[in-house]
Amino acid sequence: MNTRPKSTLFLMEQIVVIVVFSLCAAVCVKIMAVSYLMTVNAVDTKNALLIAESAAESYKAFAKDTSESIPAYYDKNWNPCDESNASFILHLTERKLEPSILLADIAVNKITTNEKLVNLTVAARRGEQ
Repeated sequence: MNTRPKSTLFLMEQIVVIVVFSLCAAVCVKIMAVSYLMTVNAVDTKNALLIAESAAESYKAFAKDTSESIPAYYDKNWNPCDESNASFILHLTERKLEPSILLADIAVNKITTNEKLVNLTVAARRGEQ
């Protein structure tokens, strides 16, 4: 005859349930953390692309042959700011392809990690038309 108390089996079952629930909760927390990081990265990439496209359109409209590297700084909310408060930097580097064609390389980087978010090349025609 089995004299083992039923309360021991009940406690073992409850421990197994708690362990399984804890594992599921840990997996869900991990998924939520990764999802948050992916969302932040997607928002930063989208805003970087908007800023780079705006710089490209401005360059096409007002390009001069200066062969300079022009930086622009943005804070964490993508508002223009000075270098000391910047989270992102846009570099516009000009170069001449032909006498009447100017090129600009536009790169937007995250300052803290130096991660390149966007890289564009834009051409502008200058001279006789």
